[in-house]
Amino acid sequence: MSEKRPAWQGQPYLDELRPDPTASVRLALFATYSVDVSAVAAMLLALIGRNDEKGSGTVVDFAQAIDRLSGKVKILIQRGRIARPIALPKIAGILDQFIVEQTHDERTRSWHPKIALVAYDAPSLASSWRLWIGSRNLTRSRDLDVGVLLTGGPKRGKKKTLLPGIGAVAAKLAADAGRDDADALAVELEQIWWEAPSGYSIRSLLDGLGENVGLPVEPPAGSVRGITIVSPFLSPAFVKMASKWGPEGRRTLISSMPALIELAGKAGKPLAGFSRVLAYAAPDAAIDQAPSVPGEPDAAAGDDAEPPPLSLHAKIYAFDMESECVVRVGSANATDRAWLGRNSEIMLELKAGDEFRRGLQFLADSASPVVIDEIAAMSSTATDAAKALDKSRRELMATWNPRLLRDAEKFTLDAGIVPQLAKLTHELSVGLANGDLLAWPAGVSVLALGSVPLALQSEFIQVRIAGPEGELAWMQRVEVTPGLEAGRDIAALARHMGLRAFHEWMRTRLNGDVRSSDPTQWDEEPGKSSRNRKSVIHDGLTLEDILSAWARDPEAFSRVDRHFGPYVDAILAHDQTLSEADRADLHELAKIWAMARERLAS
Repeated sequence: MSEKRPAWQGQPYLDELRPDPTASVRLALFATYSVDVSAVAAMLLALIGRNDEKGSGTVVDFAQAIDRLSGKVKILIQRGRIARPIALPKIAGILDQFIVEQTHDERTRSWHPKIALVAYDAPSLASSWRLWIGSRNLTRSRDLDVGVLLTGGPKRGKKKTLLPGIGAVAAKLAADAGRDDADALAVELEQIWWEAPSGYSIRSLLDGLGENVGLPVEPPAGSVRGITIVSPFLSPAFVKMASKWGPEGRRTLISSMPALIELAGKAGKPLAGFSRVLAYAAPDAAIDQAPSVPGEPDAAAGDDAEPPPLSLHAKIYAFDMESECVVRVGSANATDRAWLGRNSEIMLELKAGDEFRRGLQFLADSASPVVIDEIAAMSSTATDAAKALDKSRRELMATWNPRLLRDAEKFTLDAGIVPQLAKLTHELSVGLANGDLLAWPAGVSVLALGSVPLALQSEFIQVRIAGPEGELAWMQRVEVTPGLEAGRDIAALARHMGLRAFHEWMRTRLNGDVRSSDPTQWDEEPGKSSRNRKSVIHDGLTLEDILSAWARDPEAFSRVDRHFGPYVDAILAHDQTLSEADRADLHELAKIWAMARERLAS
């Protein structure tokens, strides 16, 4: 939790999910409150072992990830919680296929679990599994987060244990993702043996995914000598209850300063039972449920600005039980909404040793002590203005169920009802993901959004609410009727890759999916850089390249051949940056490929 001295050993979230060199992803199910498209792309790249140190990758790697993971990966998120970047990469529209929105009404409850459940296959080996449970959303947030990775397989071992309930969790995620193998996954996972990280052992899975299914709020059975609660968001009743756990003088609460300020002035003094109260900055409220602390992240003030304070997003409940420490880690904040069944949440209970205690102590030492009486009179940093905008967002998300009506390349948004916002002074604007934002006229339920070519079509729409207080913007996935054409992905990738990257993709596939030498990043728009649009005459595939690859791997050509024709046609149809020389080069490549096909088929 510090650049100089991390509190707990581990590796970045994406690296935890990278497959072993000989393995590939069979399926991956994610649960998160919110996402941003860059993080989704980074996750896909990690699942094929191609994310770089910046959590990004090349356009060739991105094309490979879409090809290999389509139909295998689903991300379940709270409806309307896709962050809208200022500059949306046009290719990001094809990430719609990986997103499934959960329709919880955020005025009363939220889809809030943080889960990654991934199955890997390797030649001649049984499937292996990784299960990650923690507090981190699938975003680029730099908040202080925590998570635990369990590794699993069909063979029992000395430090391995079954995990009762994981089958039901997998079945819930699979069913909500629209998969038809939910029951089979449940049976398989209940027979998987799991191992915790070194220094930890698994006690139980706390499943609160179902509607009105709460989490166990009582401390673990046994003598509790002390407690430490880490949570960025708080509610008075839950904190008051937790302040009675363990003996007086041995209770610590670590939270965000805005949440502590809000509770300090509440009747009944809910913080009074804690002997130590410590504060960090609030997390980015745009990426997590924060009904009492909405708002937007602060913008960087420049290279010479003071670094922002450490922001807290971790959720930890640690119980000192004499010779051991029982810890609950996951998604649930210290609120009634999280623990009493209103939200969908997940927690993992483990037994931890001295390393965990040292990490928890370091987390506490890095926070700022708080004197309750001194902050009780302070004003919360969550302004009424920010709350008003967020209230309109929740009102809209709970009351409309929009869908896109498609007539070839023309799109119309049918909201089903006249959109409702919480305040009359708020204005709604909507647009296609790769289109313009259009003001929603008063009193109508349908809005024409214009035309978009196939390569830029998406099931994502962008939404903005603006008022005197400012504005909120996000994206949402909606149903398209009739559905997008089957060739959308190929059209989008062909337009985005262009000729040079296409040569590189074919070369990497022929050579066994080796890394591409083309450095063009996945989110770089075609035509923005001369680097990815320069002539490919000297880089192009030759007949010798193809035959050499076939000599090393006789299956290579047939494996790649299924991509070649459709992508050539799509590049010619959808890449508007092609010069006449590029078109001639592509036709020449098609002739070379046809020659290779004729030779290798004989």
